[in-house]
Amino acid sequence: MKVDLKKLKIEFLSYLKSERGFSEHTIKSYSNDISIFIDYCSTLFPSNNIDLEVIDAKTISHFKGKEIEKKYSSKTINRRMSAIKSFFKYLYNFEKIKDNPAVYIRSQKVNKELPGFVPESKIKELMKEPIKNPITNELEGQRDQAILELFYSTGLRLSELLSINICDIDRKNEIVKVMGKGGKERVVPIGKVALNSIESYLKKLGKSIREYFEDPLFVNKKGKRLPKRTLQRRIKKYLVLTNIGGTVHTLRHTFATHLIDRGAGILTVKELLGHSSLSSTQRYTKLNPETIKKVYKDSHPHGE
Repeated sequence: MKVDLKKLKIEFLSYLKSERGFSEHTIKSYSNDISIFIDYCSTLFPSNNIDLEVIDAKTISHFKGKEIEKKYSSKTINRRMSAIKSFFKYLYNFEKIKDNPAVYIRSQKVNKELPGFVPESKIKELMKEPIKNPITNELEGQRDQAILELFYSTGLRLSELLSINICDIDRKNEIVKVMGKGGKERVVPIGKVALNSIESYLKKLGKSIREYFEDPLFVNKKGKRLPKRTLQRRIKKYLVLTNIGGTVHTLRHTFATHLIDRGAGILTVKELLGHSSLSSTQRYTKLNPETIKKVYKDSHPHGE
């Protein structure tokens, strides 16, 4: 039976959204990766409708080989293969194919690099940068400083920070409520320095931390929630200006690294970062083995 792969892709994405509850970001990523694979198949089988049975493990393996030849990173290739595997699993489960050829495809080995971080000696300089050298104006410089302080104080993900409303900040208990991965709400401690910086920014904006104030915490010049790309560009500029370099995620790495450097337990750091798996947090313990040794010697009865 011949089918239109593009129509099947639309059905699959609809299933992910309505039945599986996948986010728009994930669905967009799946759509892009599967479209690339469909375009590849169209070069092999030049027809709008093809027999699904002709797409076998060898076809998918050859596609993977072409991606490797194009020098895509192992991470990108694995993400693409994951999308293709999910697509064929859907086709198999809904009896559109008799055999799932994607189950025979192995993932690329990924060389996990240690995450970069800002040295503690550079933190003060970084936090002063938006005030000292504002990219646009004084108000947005004050806002950017509050963002930097909040990232460093909490280790939040980019999406978590941008989704915060003013009422999510609890000044009295020094906590902030955020929506984490998978739509899971979590509560994160926030330090006084970050809280003071947020209050200074809001005061300049003509607002304040109030329990039922549901306006977005960080806004652009139009008063709308700050766009993701805008924030990414600005944080990157501040990191470059202080001769550090990196991305927004560098600040999350920095948060975890400095905690562990000062003896915080890995389980505590795991909870603060909102990791579901301990293995995700364990990467940070490799950053400073001397710190780990010191904690071991100080804490274990036979450590000396």
